[in-house]
Amino acid sequence: MIVFRHRKTDEASFLSHIDAMRVLQRTMRRMKAGVRYSEGFVPHMLTYSTTPLPLGVQSVAEYFVADSPMTDADALLESFNECAPDGMRADFCAVVAKNPNLAANVVASLYEVGTRDGVPDDVFGILDEKEYFMKQLKKGQELDVEVRGKIYSMEKEGNTLRLTLATGNDNLRVDSFVASLSRYGVRVTANDITRVEQFVSIGGSFVAAKEILA
Repeated sequence: MIVFRHRKTDEASFLSHIDAMRVLQRTMRRMKAGVRYSEGFVPHMLTYSTTPLPLGVQSVAEYFVADSPMTDADALLESFNECAPDGMRADFCAVVAKNPNLAANVVASLYEVGTRDGVPDDVFGILDEKEYFMKQLKKGQELDVEVRGKIYSMEKEGNTLRLTLATGNDNLRVDSFVASLSRYGVRVTANDITRVEQFVSIGGSFVAAKEILA
């Protein structure tokens, strides 16, 4: 198994998850990675990813797994970057014995949100509350959803808001959460949001997915 940590930035951030997977699979073909296919009536390339991003949200920490027998991580990383589009190039490659199942094991993501008018201090009052309600679209209906337990941390660095939010099976959509902060005067678009790392939980602490693969 080979695992890449790649970007999804600039124009690539507007690709749907399905289209992004197609681009990555074409990259595997171009680099002749020898990815295995499923057996069955309609064979498909055995590739995997983490929780999809909302359209327009950027990332420098997407993970892509391919069932390949190749073992030279450095050569694979170089070949990947020669074959991938600019907005999806990788900064890390690891070879692992089995599928790390990151889609199931990643529990949180760190995002950086570039605000246009700064980060008002009163937004951090959310962390002192037991409940936080926001609008969320579910099955065509806009509902008030309580999400306080999915907000792990909030910090600011200048005009940048850093958020650690639930990902995976208990996912909190970062674009919906950030949109809810407009009540505090936070003004951003989805493209102002960048995922900078994804975490697994080990011993009750968050560890970057990259660290368990190295």
